[in-house]
Amino acid sequence: MNMINLELPQSDPFTNLKVTLLLESLTSGEVAASVREFPECQVKAETREAAIAQIQATFLERLKNIEAISWNVPIQASEPTWMKFAGVFKDDADFVAIMESIRAERTSDDDSEVDPSYYL
Repeated sequence: MNMINLELPQSDPFTNLKVTLLLESLTSGEVAASVREFPECQVKAETREAAIAQIQATFLERLKNIEAISWNVPIQASEPTWMKFAGVFKDDADFVAIMESIRAERTSDDDSEVDPSYYL
C-alpha cells in the first residue's frame, strides 16, 4: 500500500482576507447581510449600517475558530489519453490516400455544390 505524504504546513494566522458582504433590503424594512464566501454567515438588522457592523462582528468572531492551511495536492503528470493513438496510421497507405483526397477537396477552387440527393 502506497502512503502519500501530505506535508501540511503549519497554519498561518489570517493576515489579509478579502470577502464580499452582500446586503439585501427586505420587505419588512430590515436589511439582511451575509458574507458571499461564507453563505451561512448571515444577520438581519434595522438599518444598512447596523447590518454591516453586525455582519463584520459576527464574521470576525467566527474567524477566531477557523484555521487556514494550504495543501499542495500531489498530482502525477500523465500523458493525455489520446497520445496512445497518435501515429497509428503513419504507415497505412490507405490512410495516406484518404488524407490526400481530403486535402485536395479542401484546397480546391471548385465552388460547385454537392448533389443533395447523395445524402438522402
